[in-house]
Amino acid sequence: MSATGTMATVALRPWPAPKKEKLDHGELLRQIDQAANDRKQHLRFINEELLQDEVQLGKDGPDDIVSGIEAGEQTAKEPTRQERQMEIARVQHEMGSKLEWAAHYAHLALDLVAVVLSRAPGKTVENAFSLQFKAMMVQKGTFGLAVGEKLPRTDEDISRRAMTAKGARMAAADWSVDSILKAAKELNTEIRKETKYWGEILSVSEKGWMVQRLRKDHKYTPFAVRYGFSEAGDHFKARGLAPLHMDGDGSIILDPNLALQPKTLRVRVSRDGKVTGTSLLPSLDDDSSLAIENSIRLARDSLLEEELFQEMLLESRQLIGFSVEQRDSVLHIEAPSLRGDPSSIKILIDCIPRDETHPGAHSSEDRLAQNIAEGLRLLLAHEHSMRLFRRAQPPPPMTQHRRTSSHPPLLRTLLAVFSHISATRSLHKYLGKTAQSLKSARLNVVLECSTETTWEKLSTVIDSSRTLAPMDQLLETFRKPFEGKATMTLPSSKGSTRDRLTIETRTLMGTPMYGTEFKVTLPLSLVTVLELAPDQKREFKFPTVEEAIYYLDWVIALDISHTLLVREYGDRVTTAPESSIVTIAAKEGKSVKRDINVEILEGILHLSSRTLSDGSDSRPVTCSWKDSKTESFRAKVKSLVG
Repeated sequence: MSATGTMATVALRPWPAPKKEKLDHGELLRQIDQAANDRKQHLRFINEELLQDEVQLGKDGPDDIVSGIEAGEQTAKEPTRQERQMEIARVQHEMGSKLEWAAHYAHLALDLVAVVLSRAPGKTVENAFSLQFKAMMVQKGTFGLAVGEKLPRTDEDISRRAMTAKGARMAAADWSVDSILKAAKELNTEIRKETKYWGEILSVSEKGWMVQRLRKDHKYTPFAVRYGFSEAGDHFKARGLAPLHMDGDGSIILDPNLALQPKTLRVRVSRDGKVTGTSLLPSLDDDSSLAIENSIRLARDSLLEEELFQEMLLESRQLIGFSVEQRDSVLHIEAPSLRGDPSSIKILIDCIPRDETHPGAHSSEDRLAQNIAEGLRLLLAHEHSMRLFRRAQPPPPMTQHRRTSSHPPLLRTLLAVFSHISATRSLHKYLGKTAQSLKSARLNVVLECSTETTWEKLSTVIDSSRTLAPMDQLLETFRKPFEGKATMTLPSSKGSTRDRLTIETRTLMGTPMYGTEFKVTLPLSLVTVLELAPDQKREFKFPTVEEAIYYLDWVIALDISHTLLVREYGDRVTTAPESSIVTIAAKEGKSVKRDINVEILEGILHLSSRTLSDGSDSRPVTCSWKDSKTESFRAKVKSLVG
């Protein structure tokens, strides 16, 4: 036999391993796991081609070289867009087919369970079968389950099961304890949060703020605070509600509306282009309250200040004729001075951030600026109260005409107060000076002045039986015409019945006056002197204080010359109508006559006289009364005419 033939029948088989090197099932699984860990991937996808590639690349080579080669191959073999789409379609098809098979197997399993359960009496499982199984027409109860004989348990199995059950119970107990402790900790945290939140809510409510519930969909913001005014304008009424959010620790988070920079109204008084008075910054009641309460208070005050300034801006458009204008967000209001002189002042009103106001040196008219600011705030609060009062009354009859709501008279009231006080002070200053001059001339006069008659009889104005609050009744008087009154007895009057000259001052910044008017009421003695008809009015109206003063000078001089001197000298006096110059003849036996001219100029009584004899005039004699040191009026006239 040749060697070739001998080798042709040789079969190559692995050398049989000795018994000691044979691997049992457990050792084989351990080595498979170790091989998988060494390769850092599962052995499922390993095939002969992959192992051959690893041998060619060098299994024991450096990892960075192998990774570099793999990265290069991946870069070189990057699939195109079409290949990716085809691969995605293929994977989707495979997944769809696998899902179909999975659904099919699941239906088969459910059908098998339903058939097994159908063997038990009283079980209704018709709806559990699939459509394919119903088409097969398989009888119910075809399959069944039978419990086989239990295998005997050894002591080792029993002890192992007991230890397993004990360990399971201990693990369950530990999990229960941990769960209970965790729940208790969370509950304690929630209790602290809720306690703090409700404590701050209660504190806000006890301070007088209205807390209301929001809609149900506000899960983490159940409540809101109403810090605005219910009768404010629509825009400011909507801004007066702020939700009360809960922070992580339970405190109330400031709403963005409350965190805005608060504003305040600033009033300045200017004279000759120089600011002489500034209103002060409003201060908080206390600093001991919560931060949320301070924020609510600041937001409420800021909202009122902004609404007040907005209402004045809208009203200023109708007051251009009263020297009211807006420049650079500042209202410039020209108003008469309150000192009783003809000078005027400018009131500057603007709304600025609260932290921009810096208290400076106190000036002479800080109190005036502060009073103006507080008065405007009171007028707006009164407007809110009156809106609520009108809304509570029965509605007026329905008409086709739309009711228009006018702006509250804020600037009108301010201008009316300034004009009325300035006019009455000018008039009373003149009357006081005139009365002092007449008294220095030993002419008995009594002067009584009242700036506003309503302010002097508040007890009759405020009626407790009315539904309107007393403060609102008081502030309502500022919307009505201001009426001042002054009375002065005439120099010619004597005894208990004295003739009085009445001067009434009436101010209204609206129809029909649009300003201040003066009404002078004459007594009966002056009616006789002026030779007025019985049915003619004794009241004369004047638009300015200068015209009223000029008229008063004239009628008082007429009373002295036509009534007082006529009473003193009887038939010796010759008068001329509507003239304060009278002619007094000398005593019997003398042909001398004197013209006596009585005048009141700027509140000073003047007397001038000249002699009429043989048609020739002599040097005139003049005299004025400014103090009581000079000779009396009667004595002076007697010395002139004898």
